[in-house]
Amino acid sequence: MLTFLLFSRTAWNDYFSGTTPTTTLFSQEYTSRPTLSDSNVYVLNCLFRSFTSASSGGALFCSTSISYLLVESTSFFSCKTSGGNGGAIYFSNSNSGQSVLYEVCGYDCCTTNSNHRQFNYICVKNDISSKNYINYSSISRCVNENTNAYQMLYHDKGKTLCPSVNISNNKNYGDSVVFVPSIYSNTVTCSLSYSSFVDNIATYHAWIIIWTSGGEYEIKSCNILRNSEPTVNSRGTITTRGNLKIMDSCILGNKANYIFYQESSYTITLSNCTVDSTSNNGYLTIQNTVTKSFILALNHMSTQNCHSGYDSVGTLTPIIQTPSPSPSSSKKRIHCYTGHRILFLIRKEDIISLISILIFNIK
Repeated sequence: MLTFLLFSRTAWNDYFSGTTPTTTLFSQEYTSRPTLSDSNVYVLNCLFRSFTSASSGGALFCSTSISYLLVESTSFFSCKTSGGNGGAIYFSNSNSGQSVLYEVCGYDCCTTNSNHRQFNYICVKNDISSKNYINYSSISRCVNENTNAYQMLYHDKGKTLCPSVNISNNKNYGDSVVFVPSIYSNTVTCSLSYSSFVDNIATYHAWIIIWTSGGEYEIKSCNILRNSEPTVNSRGTITTRGNLKIMDSCILGNKANYIFYQESSYTITLSNCTVDSTSNNGYLTIQNTVTKSFILALNHMSTQNCHSGYDSVGTLTPIIQTPSPSPSSSKKRIHCYTGHRILFLIRKEDIISLISILIFNIK
């Protein structure tokens, strides 16, 4: 029997006010896919582990009968599908759907063939009032090297928020992290913030894609480090079809034909970022971009399998604690790294460990 630790709890009404869960999966371990059909599904503090479904949604399949999905403090280990999309989670309700993933750990989840959407496929109502969030989560080591195994994460429609997410050490064919948000005039409908995208491989092309034409999007205070695309192609590490503002971020050590790629005539604006390459296809505007001149420290959830380590590029390495420099020292040390908290979900005869690591930034 598994011992569960409630890491932190978010009230259902924080996201879906005025509704109540009709199905709650609470503090359970699953080795086969549960049947879900009620309208409001709350998955809290569960573990889905080591099984393969023959259809979409290796661990969770949510059809059009489900309007609201909240998955919280839950892990998906080695969940796969052999005949569909979404190795861990499949949610599709374009009529009334909304979805929030909060404190989710995804490890070794994929399709076992050449299908798309390795960890999840989430499609909600095409309206900016519809939530399509992934918050404070870690997705790592989801690998599918089959040809045409696209899209490790896929969030379709609604307003997309992606704060404090760690996406690291994943590998698939291409178009790896895809957001297709709804659009609304002069409104940011896709925001990636305080997140790390590190050490990922897209065999064919493109790592981060924001794909709806004509929208307003932002990436702020993120680490985008050491991602690679071995095949030379026409897209970039960051690809968009709308106006994208990238602010206060570290974009270092990435390998691709272009780092910034605009699919249409809109603009990518780079402001106050630490970069080592500004390669682009002609639609990049640079405002006050700097090189190795500030420290960016991010805090991420981590579990025993979804590890959130420290980021470093070249001579940029983390320092946990250092003494203050002497008055005579004029040289500043520059670092981009990610702090982490660790949560272990283990069996009851073992010790449950919760470790918090505080990161101190010292120039």
